[in-house]
Amino acid sequence: MKRFRNALFSTLSFVLLFGMGLTAQAQTIKRIDVTFDQESSVGRTLQKALDQALEDQSGEVQYEISLPSGTYELDTLLKVYNYTTIQMNGCKLVRDADKTMLRLGQEEESYSGYAGYHDIRIEGGTFDGNGKSLKCDASMIRLGHGSHITFENVIFENVYKSHHVEMAGCEDVTFENCTFRNFYSNGDVTNAANNEALQLDILHNATHFPKYPGFDDTPCRNITVDHCTFSNLQRGLGTHSAVAGSYFTNITFTNNVFTNIRGYAIIATNFKDSTIQNNTIKKCGAGILFRSMVQGYNNFYTPISKSVSIENNANSVIENNQIQVSDYKYKTTAYGISLYGEKITSKKKDIPKGDYTLKGVTVRNNTITMNNSGYGIWIQGANNCKVSNNSVKMDVKASVSGSGNSDCIRLVKSANNQIKKNTLVQVKNNKKTASACGIVLTTNSSATITGNKIQNSPKDGVFVVTKSKATMTSNTIKKAGRYGLNVCEKSTVISKKNKMTKCGKRPTNTYDGGKIKNK
Repeated sequence: MKRFRNALFSTLSFVLLFGMGLTAQAQTIKRIDVTFDQESSVGRTLQKALDQALEDQSGEVQYEISLPSGTYELDTLLKVYNYTTIQMNGCKLVRDADKTMLRLGQEEESYSGYAGYHDIRIEGGTFDGNGKSLKCDASMIRLGHGSHITFENVIFENVYKSHHVEMAGCEDVTFENCTFRNFYSNGDVTNAANNEALQLDILHNATHFPKYPGFDDTPCRNITVDHCTFSNLQRGLGTHSAVAGSYFTNITFTNNVFTNIRGYAIIATNFKDSTIQNNTIKKCGAGILFRSMVQGYNNFYTPISKSVSIENNANSVIENNQIQVSDYKYKTTAYGISLYGEKITSKKKDIPKGDYTLKGVTVRNNTITMNNSGYGIWIQGANNCKVSNNSVKMDVKASVSGSGNSDCIRLVKSANNQIKKNTLVQVKNNKKTASACGIVLTTNSSATITGNKIQNSPKDGVFVVTKSKATMTSNTIKKAGRYGLNVCEKSTVISKKNKMTKCGKRPTNTYDGGKIKNK
């Protein structure tokens, strides 16, 4: 690895018209070409260039800092300011100090909302956390109170027990064609800790997200992650923490590829008006988790403001994703897509009591293959959601580590949902799938189940249990191991025009107060 010192700067200024329509404005671009020799710190050399932007924050000058190609050891924290573009040109910066590599502005500068540093762009190049050798557990990139920030064609790699990039209280941020790869943890990659490669976070207090005051519960909004690649990681993309009533809005995760992720690929906690679309997820411990609060009651906080209200309608879409779940010894039940909400009747840890039932999520046109025991689509504490035109294939071997029952779709404590035109297939019948069904409704759940194709369920095609209700219309159930439709424990099903063939015992069954009303 080369280590170079000192700097030579050259500047070039010209006028650029930017913006669209009637709001175009003139801005001078000042170009700084950075070179390194062997006399000075690479970090201090580069910071000297970045500091020029701090001297002029009027917005009339956009600073373009161009780095040389090559590999250089970075021994300081880089601080980036307004109206700055860093053109890395294939430059690799390798962490050589036990600290974060890049942040917005000085540490401990206080801002509210999104009023911190803005109009920042980083193009090309690599941030290498040197995680295997250095074992620094600080995130490489940390952003707070920022806006209008873009990373394009950047590689983030090699972290140790940390995030590659984390941002809290930021808006209008884009990651496009970026790569996130390689997580290390004592030589082993696990799925137990909260280390998403790209983490969205909140500014709740100095303990949760230090060195970015003020701590005012500002969430992220208007975030786009598009055509990025995630590989060889503990977890992929999203947020595992939130503040009650403070929602991440207009979050878009599209066209990304996830491979060899030990935990989940995507997690959305407290998201509204958001889209998870056209992603490819393969060889992952779990797929997509969308939730209105946090199971286990950790990392979910009482808001600072007493005027915050809980809004249940997420108004979000999960669609056209290709998901393949492998056996990575996932610590809890594996899933292709999971929706989660809950009612809290008394304060739990730092969570105020309230109705956090998840509502208004559409899950459609996804293709899910489960190679580990678990659930294809798992809905808990979620009402008024639509699950349509998905393909779920349970291809589970007896030797896998997962502990789930391997149902294609499972609803628990979830009301008024629509399950429509899904294709649900079980491939194997073994000790891990012996109790598996096509669709299960349990514990006061309700749904309309329409036009689904269910095949080869080892147990029942549809199982409705524990005071649940369903209206089933025009479903095709073939080769159920026991019953096509089984209704029990004071549950009720209205059945219309359903076709059930080759069932192990008989097409329908009721017991313990279950009722089927044929119409």
